[in-house]
Amino acid sequence: MTSKQTPKTVLPHLDWSIARLKEAMEKEDTEYYRAAALERFRLTYEVTLKAIRAFAKQEGKIFESDELSFRWAEEKKWLGKKTNWATVIKNYKKLKDQPRKESTNKIYKELGDYYALLRNISDAMNIELDNKN
Repeated sequence: MTSKQTPKTVLPHLDWSIARLKEAMEKEDTEYYRAAALERFRLTYEVTLKAIRAFAKQEGKIFESDELSFRWAEEKKWLGKKTNWATVIKNYKKLKDQPRKESTNKIYKELGDYYALLRNISDAMNIELDNKN
């Protein structure tokens, strides 16, 4: 069975994942909880891309790369001012491809900024969806 990924179906999952990311970041700073927070960031990033691409698809656009997806979100003004989404993409790829201790510590320290970025995108998409209904 093929599921249709529309903004209306993907956004609740994104909101849920963002809430879990925040919870994971608020846990005590142990190796276990750091790993859990980094994994939750990775998953939330992926759902964010699904949501961006679901909106884009409704406008007849298809983006194969993360960079093009985030650039389009920036054009839509879904990102905060002076957002460094390229660093978010780079660090997501580091986590996914080769999670080394020294790089994950740096990424963990930046999770608050990444959370804010993903939350801003989600909020903006929810407002856009509400305006369409």
